[in-house]
Amino acid sequence: MKKSRMIWMAALAMLLMAGCGQKAAPAPQPTTPVEQPSGSTPSTTEPKLTKQTITVYYSDNDLMELQKEEQEISFAEDIEKYKKALSMLEKPQKTDDHVPLWKDFHYHSVTFDKGTLTIDADSKNQYNLGSSGEGMAIDALKKTIFQFPEVEQIVILEDGKKAESLMGHVEISEPLTR
Repeated sequence: MKKSRMIWMAALAMLLMAGCGQKAAPAPQPTTPVEQPSGSTPSTTEPKLTKQTITVYYSDNDLMELQKEEQEISFAEDIEKYKKALSMLEKPQKTDDHVPLWKDFHYHSVTFDKGTLTIDADSKNQYNLGSSGEGMAIDALKKTIFQFPEVEQIVILEDGKKAESLMGHVEISEPLTR
């Protein structure tokens, strides 16, 4: 008698556990279509891109003088145009004639406030340009960025801290000005 009672209890427990794993059926959805107001279409607000042709500066093959190249950038916000100009310093279109002075330049952030463009560079950047190459790189940066009339000065930091020099030759502890 105890044995049959135990079998019935086990069977009942198994039925209860089997029922616990099942989900309730979803409520049926109404089948009447919802009307869209006439004349309205779903709008996707894509930012309006501004195109601008800028002059970007590189070195000649002998690192003797700066060469300029016209390139077009597209941007939605002003900060993007500065970032694109910086990235263009790494990529000349005429790779046979122009040497990028900012090749593999990495930065943490670029900000603009009250006429000052601040570039927080990564201190792990490696430069092998010598003193004249460093001077040309700074000149290329200034000529490229100062074509935007709202930029009055450029501050270069390294890892968020004031930098003395990028390569050890040209002092950049003070803001670069026009």
